[in-house]
Parts: sequence; structure tokens; C-alpha cells
Amino acid sequence: MIEIAPHRTVPAIHFINMGVSGNGGYNAKDALAMGRQPSQKAMVDYSKKHLIARLKKRGFFGYIKFLISKQNRNSSDGTFAWLIEGNFMTAKPTGAGLTRLFEDFVYPEGKYLSDFRYIAQVVWILLLSMIALGWRSKNKLTQILRLSIVGLFMYLLIFEGGRSRYLIQGLPVFWLMAALVLPDTMAMLRSKLKWLQKDVPTQTMKK
Repeated sequence: MIEIAPHRTVPAIHFINMGVSGNGGYNAKDALAMGRQPSQKAMVDYSKKHLIARLKKRGFFGYIKFLISKQNRNSSDGTFAWLIEGNFMTAKPTGAGLTRLFEDFVYPEGKYLSDFRYIAQVVWILLLSMIALGWRSKNKLTQILRLSIVGLFMYLLIFEGGRSRYLIQGLPVFWLMAALVLPDTMAMLRSKLKWLQKDVPTQTMKK
């Protein structure tokens, strides 16, 4: 049985404090410090003190530069940090047929793992490009989804982030958005690429 101690709940400001440390990701020192504090108020005081100190150290322009770098880490990896963090998977491909093919794509020692990373990155770039180019779609649903994506990115910039795997829970929003704006994206691309369609006059060959 686990006894829950509500007064030991880690406050939200702790994750904001971690969000401006290092590269904006998990900070083991801050996490351990929370366990040493005697009360939740002490946790808040500790986090607030270090948060202010870190912001002052970075300065305004330093913080802006940090946010740009953090956003890149938050959204650049199309595999969402697959096999990059931890050693949670040590299995080797042992299946047969389609199972073996799948294992070769995603297992640490799979011979097609590099291909998986390449394909995942291409798909991720195409997905983001579709969403970005579909800016003309402004119905109520797409605006809500667009706001959700912006909110998700802002959340990761403020709180603990710095790694793309945090976007996994937001993938349904990205896929829905891409599907809804696809017609507008294609229409815009066709209009911008009309110059590629050259009308070659047909000449009648006389003998």
C-alpha cells in the first residue's frame, strides 16, 4: 500500500524552474532538492529563488535565444527521441516474416533502424509543412486545433521540455489539423506553381 501525502505534492513552479535550467529538460538536482524540502512552501521558495536567479543570469536576449533553441529541441526530432533516452529496450530482433521486418525497423539492433529514423523525419517534416502551408483554412475547428498546437508549444517552452517525446500526446491534434487543411494546402501549392505549367504550342508537321 502507498500512503499519499498531499502536503508533499511538488508545485508547478518546480517544473517551470526546471524549464529554464540547462537545456530546458529534466534536472536531477532540482528533482532531488524537492524531496529534501520539509514542506510544500519550502519547495515553492526553493524553486522561485532558483527560477529568478536563472532568468537574471540569462538576461532578456539570452532568454529569447534559449527559447528558440529549446523550441528546436522540442519539435525537431521526427522519431520523438525513440531509443535516445534511457535503456528501456534491450530486445533483439528474433521474429519471422512481418514481425521480423517490424523489429528490424524499431529495435535497437534492427538493421533498418536508420531507415526508420529517416522515414519518420521525412513524415514529420511533411506533416508540419502541410499545417504551416494551410494557413488559409480559418474555420472554427481548424482555428481551435491551431490554437491547441500553439498552446502545446508554449507549455513546453514554459515548463520542463527540451525533448520531442513530449509532443507524442499532442500528435492527434497535429494529424487532425494536417488532414483538415490539406485541401487548402494543395490549392495554394497549385496556384503558386502555375508558372511550372508551360503551354507548348502544337506544331503541325508538313511533309
